[in-house]
Amino acid sequence: MGTLPSLINSIISHQLSSSSCSKLLLGDGVTTFDLTIKGVHGLFGPVSIDVRSTRKSVTAIGDVASAAKNLDEYQFLICSLIPSLPDSNPSKMELQKYRVAIIAAFAKLVPLLLLKDIRQEDLVQWSKHAKALLEETSDTYHKANSNSKMQIALHRDAFEYFEVPVDRVQVALRAFYDYDV
Repeated sequence: MGTLPSLINSIISHQLSSSSCSKLLLGDGVTTFDLTIKGVHGLFGPVSIDVRSTRKSVTAIGDVASAAKNLDEYQFLICSLIPSLPDSNPSKMELQKYRVAIIAAFAKLVPLLLLKDIRQEDLVQWSKHAKALLEETSDTYHKANSNSKMQIALHRDAFEYFEVPVDRVQVALRAFYDYDV
């Protein structure tokens, strides 16, 4: 349990406080043959995998590449949108919460892809939670862009799986934005 606050704090201090936005993927494994994740200092190292050859023995790699591609797109869109939102806008903290979870999802994925024998069941689990996170992130992003009042169903288990429990993320973000904790 001791690593949870440090993962959340590392993501917030290294990624959210940076003024520049960048993608986490160099190759998405969907439009390219390789799924290549850039390393993020203090969080995870780089990894590259040939999706075509890996798919022969680990079919779930296709779903993983698709989910990773879309999660990366949303983390970039959120990063680009955040500066235009005032700190008082509740969507700002909601969006950042999803960005933290997306980066944590990549932190969880990299070690799975670095295994000599990539395990199908690990990727199926990652993909299941990544898709739930993607759906929520997409809804929240579109809600923030349209000023809609729609309710977003929270998949707490996805945040837990990626080792960033939603309650702890919210506390850390409140501290980061200097709200009353």
